Amino acid sequence: MKIGEVGEFGLIKKIRELFRAEGSVWGIGDDCAILPYGDKELLITTDTLVQGVHFFEGVEPYLLGRKSLAVNLSDIAAMAGKPKWAFLSLSLDIDRELSWIEQFLMGFRDIALEYDVSLLGGDTTSSDKLYISVTLVGENERGKSVKRNTARDGDIVLVTGSIGCSYAGFVALRDGLEGYDELKKRHLDPKPRFFEAFKVAPFATAMIDISDGLIQDCLHICEESGVGMEIYWDKIPFCGAEFISKEEMLCGGEDYELVVCVKSCFKEKVESMDGFTVIGEVKKGGRIEVLRGGKVVKIKDCGYSHF
Repeated sequence: MKIGEVGEFGLIKKIRELFRAEGSVWGIGDDCAILPYGDKELLITTDTLVQGVHFFEGVEPYLLGRKSLAVNLSDIAAMAGKPKWAFLSLSLDIDRELSWIEQFLMGFRDIALEYDVSLLGGDTTSSDKLYISVTLVGENERGKSVKRNTARDGDIVLVTGSIGCSYAGFVALRDGLEGYDELKKRHLDPKPRFFEAFKVAPFATAMIDISDGLIQDCLHICEESGVGMEIYWDKIPFCGAEFISKEEMLCGGEDYELVVCVKSCFKEKVESMDGFTVIGEVKKGGRIEVLRGGKVVKIKDCGYSHF
């Protein structure tokens, strides 16, 4: 059997079976690993961006520098933690202009300053194309991080912001569409949702950031929590982009918004919060059903997978 037949998440499952965390350490299966540290817990996440997969060769290096840290910041936000220390590794082609790297580093530095993150180290190697790998360490009060595996039957499901704008921006860039600057910015310069995460964390039972697509990331919560979900099509705050379908918006990924599960007794409280939309409910079972007019919407091959 080849990796392409197993798929990205099948591969992760196999890795997880071989390397199970022990004791009070929280390992593979969430936005961050959790390591107890005195009266606090450390949150650790890592992401790799590859030229031709995650970004186009002609991307503005300053924005790429920002995004390479932002995607890791979003993981810390999804745990309602505070980012602290970063490690940056770069694999570079030797003919790349030094000015390009300087602009990339300025973008990385500026977003690090915005979120009070210190760059402590990393690695540099030569390569035939550009690879960017970032490890980010955050912290939280012990036991306060919001995980994926604690959603329960009867919880309501919320999202922040709008869904599909990043993918719309990606399509606009890919296809050379004129205009759509705000959509392109949503793809190139995502904003980690710390403000929203801290606001909803006292009521949240589970949380995840939307990197693989709304439906795929809801499924991650369901698999970890042993539950299902009903998502109401007409409640989803779709992006106002007319050149892609709503099905593509559900599956495109890289929104870096938050999906949050909250106990139903807090429904009125969270509905009154700016920036949140109730889109569904947690149910028993392991399936996700998207309902439109009471009927199940069939969506095939939804969500991004690398293999």
